[in-house]
Amino acid sequence: MAHCTKTADAEDETAASVGSAERDTLTLDYLVTIIGFGLCRAWIVFCLGVPLVAGARSSFSWLYLASGAVSALAVSLVARRRNAKRDESVRSVLVRLTPAALIASGVVIPAGLWMESAPLIVLGLVAGGAGAGLLQVLWGERFARHPSPFVTLASAAAAIVTALVAGMSSDHTSFIGFAIIPLLSFGLLALEENRENATPSKSSADGSDVGDGESALSAGRRRAGESDSDANEDGQRGPNGFGVGKLMLSIMTFSLLCRLFDATPVRDDPFAFLGGSAIFALIAAGSAFLVIAAKFRDRFNATLTYRLSLPIMVAGFVAIALFFDTHAALSILLINVGYELFDILTWVLFADASRRRGENALRIFGLGVAFMFAGMALGTMTGDVLDTMVASGDVQITVVSMMATLSLVTTAFMVLPEGVVSQLSETMRTSRRERGGEESETQGDETPP
Repeated sequence: MAHCTKTADAEDETAASVGSAERDTLTLDYLVTIIGFGLCRAWIVFCLGVPLVAGARSSFSWLYLASGAVSALAVSLVARRRNAKRDESVRSVLVRLTPAALIASGVVIPAGLWMESAPLIVLGLVAGGAGAGLLQVLWGERFARHPSPFVTLASAAAAIVTALVAGMSSDHTSFIGFAIIPLLSFGLLALEENRENATPSKSSADGSDVGDGESALSAGRRRAGESDSDANEDGQRGPNGFGVGKLMLSIMTFSLLCRLFDATPVRDDPFAFLGGSAIFALIAAGSAFLVIAAKFRDRFNATLTYRLSLPIMVAGFVAIALFFDTHAALSILLINVGYELFDILTWVLFADASRRRGENALRIFGLGVAFMFAGMALGTMTGDVLDTMVASGDVQITVVSMMATLSLVTTAFMVLPEGVVSQLSETMRTSRRERGGEESETQGDETPP
């Protein structure tokens, strides 16, 4: 009897130690992902502000965004076919190209600013844009290896990290940020990859080791409690795949409309101490997303978040039409809060669609980042033209805001209605039901007769 008691105590201690180790691993996963992805986004903010630091009369940051869109699109085209060996080779090339582009940008942009050389600055922005597109795709591929609750919390918290890093930097610290911050982000990405490779998976512990030809995405789906057969079944659903395309087109439209006013000069900005209304919007949106995720937990409702983002952006456009001269900062804040809520939601849905539909994460995030950067580039170029026309009196700011409102409403009703968002998020709820059923069956099997 005493021997049985000691054995039971030893098993309890072993289970407790294993549970503690898993919690520590999960906590470290959160920290590495949140800080790494947040630094990546903060670096993009730095690069988009280069023309302002250089004192350029017209913004040429669209070159940075266009370069990022092209690089992300190239990744998506190369990874369009599912093949484990091909995926690994593509990822190996990305891991080599990304730091090269980051280093080139980190050297050339500060040199161009120091020498006041526009060609060097443009060259650095093109290299940096390519690196930004590749780095975001790689982070998206990392997100696809985690379950949806992890991606939800990490994406929202990363937005807050982005705001804090970008808001606390000055022009001088931004010079350091051009070189150090992107490399830190890539270093954390490599650290997370090495930790996953060094940590034996649960399937390996059970004796079912992963084959050499199996893709990392399949291992990621197992970590999320999903099987390859489930993912392939979801991948055969035509409407779901069509919904992902609508989501990409919508994020391009949202990005265009946001950048249309994002670079508009704002006087007497109450959030200037944090870098402006657009930066503070990251904190507000990230905090709101965390509250929603904490409130609903496993019952996270993507449709609710979508319902919040739309009226907030519309309110910002209406505020521009009514009292832009007196409350410009509030208008920009509302537009950016609505956009950031949708942006975070998009990353969550992209990661879930990639994992559940069994598609290559590099392909989905490559297209997603390409559409996002393309929309931002178009918005930046259009905003520069409209700013000049508004200043000269050729166009009224009210007309611009009303056209932006019409575009947003058209997108919400014609391109991405709530039904599409609900359909995309249905896989998240299905995944949770499957995991809950598996846990119930496991507990039932372990219950002694």
